[in-house]
Amino acid sequence: MKKLKVLGLAAIAAGMFSLTSCLDGGGNTQQLSSYAIVDYSSTMRTLIYPLGYYPLYVATIANDPTYSAGDCVLANFTVDFDSADNANASTNGFYVATGAASSPLAKYDLSYSPLDSMALDNELLLSGSESALLFSNNYIVVIPTFTSVLTDQKNTYIMSMDSNQEPETVDGTDRVYTLCLRAQKREEGKAPTISNAMDPIAVEGGTLYSMLKGKESAAGKKIVSYRVKYPLTFNADSTKIATWGYSKISQFSIEEATN
Repeated sequence: MKKLKVLGLAAIAAGMFSLTSCLDGGGNTQQLSSYAIVDYSSTMRTLIYPLGYYPLYVATIANDPTYSAGDCVLANFTVDFDSADNANASTNGFYVATGAASSPLAKYDLSYSPLDSMALDNELLLSGSESALLFSNNYIVVIPTFTSVLTDQKNTYIMSMDSNQEPETVDGTDRVYTLCLRAQKREEGKAPTISNAMDPIAVEGGTLYSMLKGKESAAGKKIVSYRVKYPLTFNADSTKIATWGYSKISQFSIEEATN
């Protein structure tokens, strides 16, 4: 089970979709937020591997026993490229940074036995969901979004995909695959109610990554496209999902992922 941890909208947006840099007083410094994987370097140094960025050594993360190799976190960090610590970054294979990270995200497996539209026990409707693939360990960061939840509510999630599906054309983008996210309440929360709550999770995506890369390579494509569907409304007696919502289309480059 997972206790709901609500992150700010700005932090989520920055971590999922962009690395917004901030030049500090004209110096060669960047302040960034990104989802990242905690893992070891080839020399067994604990590093973080942010989405679309350099490997980083952050002492406060590396020396904290809370974190283990394979954890997925939302990290906020600052890199001073002119620092003496980064003089040999190209040789070391990482930059030294300062910063901190969230608690490790809860991890879930990806099921290839898709669920039908029958409502699950204590199923929760979602108002949105976005995702991104972290290449370093092939995790998919998924962000279920709720219109409202109670504080400290505990949820669990099911992420699935029909491996036999044929990709579809969606809003002008061809060959889009669809994953499905479902949420269930496991323990009631308490007041106050939290509006527009986001609850990031990490889903193991190594098999998915390999499968879709193979299919799209065979089709002569260089980009893999996918989206996440989620239950938006129930039918009148709440026994079935009446309508589904869909995330924006996420993509990754086969060539980039192979390197």
